Order: sequence, then C-alpha cells, then structure tokens
Amino acid sequence: MKVSFYLDRNKGEPQSRFIQMYCREHDYSLILNTKEKIEPMLWNKAEQRGSTRKAKNEIAKGRVKSVNRLLSAYEEKVLEITRQVRIENPAAGFFEVAEKIRKTFHHSSDNLFTILEEFIQAKRGTVGKESIQKYKRLHTLLKEYDRNLTFGKLKPAFYDNFYSFLINEKNMLNNTAYKTISFLKTFIIWAIKNDYTDNSSYKSFRSKSEENEVIYLTEKELMHLYSFKFDNDRLSRARDLFVFQCFVGTRYSDVQNITRDDLFGATWRLRTQKTRQPLVIPLSKYAMSIIERHSDHPTVLPRLSNQKMNQYLKELCEIAGIDDKVKVVKYRGTERLETTFKKYEVIGSHTARRTFISLSLMKGMEPAVIMSITGHSDYKMMKKYLKIADGHKREQVYKVWGSPLKVVQ
Repeated sequence: MKVSFYLDRNKGEPQSRFIQMYCREHDYSLILNTKEKIEPMLWNKAEQRGSTRKAKNEIAKGRVKSVNRLLSAYEEKVLEITRQVRIENPAAGFFEVAEKIRKTFHHSSDNLFTILEEFIQAKRGTVGKESIQKYKRLHTLLKEYDRNLTFGKLKPAFYDNFYSFLINEKNMLNNTAYKTISFLKTFIIWAIKNDYTDNSSYKSFRSKSEENEVIYLTEKELMHLYSFKFDNDRLSRARDLFVFQCFVGTRYSDVQNITRDDLFGATWRLRTQKTRQPLVIPLSKYAMSIIERHSDHPTVLPRLSNQKMNQYLKELCEIAGIDDKVKVVKYRGTERLETTFKKYEVIGSHTARRTFISLSLMKGMEPAVIMSITGHSDYKMMKKYLKIADGHKREQVYKVWGSPLKVVQ
C-alpha cells in the first residue's frame, strides 16, 4: 500500500486547503480527507509535506511541523493496518484493507466532493469505464453548481434547484437531467450505507423518465443491409459489425471484445463490459455467417472505435437507401423540441440492440428470453418495445382480416 498526500482541488480557497491522503495499490485508490489544512504556499508538492523553510515566522513553522507529524502518523497507521489485515488474512485484497483503513480514520465528514471521489474509486472495480465517466461528469456538474456543496445542503429544495440548473444553465434535455440526478442518488445511497451521512432527502425527488421514440430497423431494412454489396471495405466491415449486433442484441462494447475463446460452436459466452454480467447467447445462422465472413481475420470481428462506427453507419445506411422519415420529439423543461430526420441520420451502434429487441418481440420471442440475452434486469425497460410489438401485431391483423368496422346504432 503506497500512501501519498495532496492538497484538495478546491482552488476557490486560496488561504488554506485540506490535505487529502491517497492510499494506492495497483489500479485502486482510497481517498481520505485528513481534516488538516495548510496554505498552498507552505506545501512542498515533491516531498508531500509542509515546508518549514517557507514559513515566515516561528508560529507558522511550528504549525507546519505539527501538520507534518500528523501526516507521518497517518502514513504509519495505514501501513500498520495493511500489515495487520494481511497477517490475519494473507489473501486480503485492496478493498478489504481499504475498508479497515476507512473505518479506522472515519470521522463525521461533510466534504461531499472528497467522498464522491472515494465513491468513484470504489466503483472502478464494479462498473465499466462509461459509468465511471458519468460519475466524473456528475462531480464536475456539482462543483459548477456549488463548489462548497455539503451533505447538509442536500435538502428537498436542492434537487429541484439542481434539476433547473441542468436544464437552464447546462442546456440538458429532461431525460438527461433526470439521469444525472439518478447517478447522484446512487452516490447518496452508497454514502448512507457507508455512514458518511444520514441525509435521505433524495427520496423526495421523483425522477420522471419521458419515453423517447425507439429507432430501429425493420426486418426488410435489416436484411437489405445484411446482403448489400458495398464497394468500400471500410463500410463493409462496419456493416458486418452492426448487423451482427442486430442479430445478437448485445452492447457494442461487448461485440468489440468478442474472442474465439468465447465461442462454443453456435453459442457465445461472455461477461458484459458494462455490468460484468455473464450471458449465454445462441448465435443464429445470420450471426454465424458474419463470423464466417471474417474467418481469416486475426480477431473474430473487425475492431472499430464507437465514434468511427457511428460515423460510418450514417454513411453506409445512406448509401443503402435507409432514408425513411422519422420524427423525434424531446423536451427541455416545458419546451417541446420536434425534429424530422432521414432514418440514416439517427442510426448509431445503439440502434442495433433496439432492432434485435423490437424484431424479436414482433416474431414472438418471449420478453423473459430476450432479457436473458440482452442482460436487461428491469422489466420496465421492455415496456416501450412491447408497445411497438403490439402495434405491429395490430397492423398485421388488419392487413389480413381488415380493420374493425364502425358499428352504427
């Protein structure tokens, strides 16, 4: 366990700043606020201690020495706890040691940003990079809203005011703002469980997720794209990645990480990148044919960044003539934002997953089976797709048997 000391990042307080203790091992870190403060001009960054040489008088020099003694005591205590935990359990990993350190040094703290940084570090071992980036974004947004924010300020009115800030100042759409606050709630629940706060006022704020249009390929569009002949290898490779994803229903990050060791005949066994969830996915003849197309490739499928993938998808779908008009309605506050696009303009890697779910439901696959393939754990996520499937069934019945006649009394 390596122990380091740094000044906190709140540069809005030039007079003095808290000293934070970082306990690091491999790729993991535990961040604790020592509650000790020092003027930045008296801090020696290289030595990670206060500098008596920079002190202007004996009083200041004595205060610096006192801070340094405390920091050395903290470091010795951390190393002693690490040794003790691993004497008792030689196989103890970082998180077991970190929990003992945290409990030893824990005292009531209202430094929300320090605790949020610790939360992000703790999450690194359990969630994907995309989620970590969202929590970091939350950290930035909260500091922009109130750099002196504490747990004590998280009263019911805070959530309404923060939501308004996200809509009016950060120009977020309603759903994006609600999602941001849901990330904050996740952090608060974690902080309560770990005895950093007992403030549960977050329960008073009800997030409302507004349903978005589900953009997906019809079966005709999918099969047209599957067999379309592109003159460009770059677009052919991107198409193969996309339609493979349409046939298996996984996230793009999982398709990009598929290896030959994951394949067992016509079955793909994987652990998802985002949630670390184990999945078993049967591969259809169409999915297997895509793999066969690249049998001489060093990887199962071509590798392409998500950004490039989304760029190429719009280009290849335009060439393939996937250009029906689609209307997209979103809300920012009470403002209705309605835009009409050509379909290829709104297609991205996420469209593949939605295509798999929508077409599978239309073809009669049970929602529970679909969820076991896609990894969805919340049935509510399926409701918007079920509406699409119901609408498709109605259209098919009316097409074959005719629409219901109005009965005249």
